[in-house]
Amino acid sequence: MKIRETILKIVECHGARVFLVDASTGNEITYREFHRQACALAAELRERGVRKGDRVGVMLPNCCELAVLYFACIYLGAVIVPINPALSKSEVRFILGSCKPALVVASTSSAGSVREFHPNVLRLQTAQEVDGNAPHQIKIESLQERKDFVPLETADAEDLVVIMYTSGTSAKPKGLAHKVGRMFRNALAFASAQGINEDSRFYLTLSMAYMGGFYNLLVLPFLCGASVVVDHVFDARSSLHFWEKAKNNQINTLWMAPTVLSILLRMDRGRTGEEFCRSSVRHVFVGFAPLPLKVKHEFESRYGVRLIENYGLSETLFVTARSENTRTSPGYVGEALPEIALRIVNDDGEHAPGMEGEVQILTPDLMAGYLDAEGRLLAMNSAAWFATGDVGRLDGETSLSITGRKKDIIIRGGVNISPAAIEDELMHVDGVSEVAVVSIPHELYGEDIVAVLKLEAGVEVDLILESVAAHAKRNLAQHQQPARYMAIDELPRTTSGKVQKVRIRELVAEKLQVGSSSTSAKLATESATVSR
Repeated sequence: MKIRETILKIVECHGARVFLVDASTGNEITYREFHRQACALAAELRERGVRKGDRVGVMLPNCCELAVLYFACIYLGAVIVPINPALSKSEVRFILGSCKPALVVASTSSAGSVREFHPNVLRLQTAQEVDGNAPHQIKIESLQERKDFVPLETADAEDLVVIMYTSGTSAKPKGLAHKVGRMFRNALAFASAQGINEDSRFYLTLSMAYMGGFYNLLVLPFLCGASVVVDHVFDARSSLHFWEKAKNNQINTLWMAPTVLSILLRMDRGRTGEEFCRSSVRHVFVGFAPLPLKVKHEFESRYGVRLIENYGLSETLFVTARSENTRTSPGYVGEALPEIALRIVNDDGEHAPGMEGEVQILTPDLMAGYLDAEGRLLAMNSAAWFATGDVGRLDGETSLSITGRKKDIIIRGGVNISPAAIEDELMHVDGVSEVAVVSIPHELYGEDIVAVLKLEAGVEVDLILESVAAHAKRNLAQHQQPARYMAIDELPRTTSGKVQKVRIRELVAEKLQVGSSSTSAKLATESATVSR
């Protein structure tokens, strides 16, 4: 793939079309103006010493300026290192120490704190900021084009484009790098399979510091000639006006995490979303975490849309896609994209067709590699099978269902038990909002099962635990029965919304006095011990 030709052709074909819309101000940016701004900012970065291959730390909230900055780095050949502004100081310090960027670009409000950890910080004013007197600050709209700058002059498909730090469920986040050619190929393959095109209008409410906001909702729409409405990161407060803003901005394509669906179901009291989805929404993609069947059925029934699950990892990008005519069985995530192969292996790493086991992927879009402790890239072999850590099964060679996580599998008395299957079933109990199933040590069986529940507001803990246990006895096999049920105020999550089961295990261990924990999350004092 020729990167320069690909991007310039998109700008030429869609120049007068709107690419970005600022949800806060209503300001629109066409493809031609976006390209002009990216060129001007890339030239400015070059003047400040950034060269091809240099790493640029980027710490800005969701905004159109962040999108321009990302593409300015691409135009210059610099490697983007997104940093979530919501991270703690220690996490920011870790990322900067790990990737060792030549420059960090931050918003006016966060630049001061970043300067504690890096000497070369550029302040970039966003539309939400009005401090025009801050030193060393630039404003994109005031930058002029420079005749001597040639965008993507030496661009190559093998160039690194981004180092993304995954928000892991334990330990420190890992930096993983992607090549621009692989990323573009993968995005176009997925868009073709899903019918995404220039008429698609996306609503960007996921953090642009992670793959969902950066890749799914910015790079992919750009390559399709689509438009993107950029808004703040979704939270409970924004859910109150979510459908109204989506309707006013003529959104027809949504990309959501399961937690977003759950919040909308709980917080939405009107009919705007129901009417809008039925009349105007073409696609609702769901990813980033397993989708509970209860949430799926409730959302589809209420809003009259079909939730489109797909499968992918930060390391592999998109792996599967779903057509409008494919089956809807639990755990089914679609068909492998062109040029991507799938296989299932057993615990010994042997190919196990027709069985449930670990999913392995052979993809031309595999990441370039992880960063080591010194910030050096440890290259990956794209010709080798990638072990996902996910458990699933294949129908034929391409039809994939995901049934759980290998590291989450509970082995009780020699029997493998999927926490996901138990979680899906317990979610059907009225009053239960979320479920996380984890293991605890057991002297006889090796491991036993604990179900930790987040309850809906106003639900009595002591009564609901009895109802949940009774539901499990009726609907789960004997070996799947939790030995213990507990309630929790909130499930611990990473900054990108993933449930931290390691933290939950620590809480359970502390509660049952089988370990210790320093985390501050609260487990309810009420719990139920169940006899099988």
